[in-house]
Order: sequence, then C-alpha cells, then structure tokens
Amino acid sequence: MSNSLRLRFVTDSCLLVVKKNGKMVVLYTPFRVLTIVPVEGLTIHTQVYVDAVFHHQQYKLCFLINGKLYPYNYFQINVSF
Repeated sequence: MSNSLRLRFVTDSCLLVVKKNGKMVVLYTPFRVLTIVPVEGLTIHTQVYVDAVFHHQQYKLCFLINGKLYPYNYFQINVSF
C-alpha cells in the first residue's frame, strides 16, 4: 500500500470499526463507550455516549463527550452485533 494513500474511517457522525472476527461495522453517533483510564470529568469504568468523532493531529482521533474532546484511546468500544 502506498504511503500517500489516505483512508477515511471516520466522519463527525460515524466511525468504522473492525471487530475481532475481522468484520467491519459502522457505528453512528451517539454510540456508547467505556472509560478505561481516569480522565478529567469522567470516572473509570463508566459508560458514556460519544456525540461526535473528530480527527486530531496529536491524538489522531477524538471523541466529543458531554461537550469536551477526549482522545479515543481513553475508551473501549464494545460491539456486540
């Protein structure tokens, strides 16, 4: 694959996720995530809703939750379908 090729896997209202079995699913906002690290304003192991998804230069991907942006790697997405 060429390094110049850019794949879009996200818009502000949806996120493309690859499940453990290799199948892809599209999650549309709002979708639920689980906090896996304690972050400002959110308790660990709390389920919260992602209102929007954004690209970020430093974190690559951020979730808008309760009006604040958080890096995606602070959360776990559980896809059960």
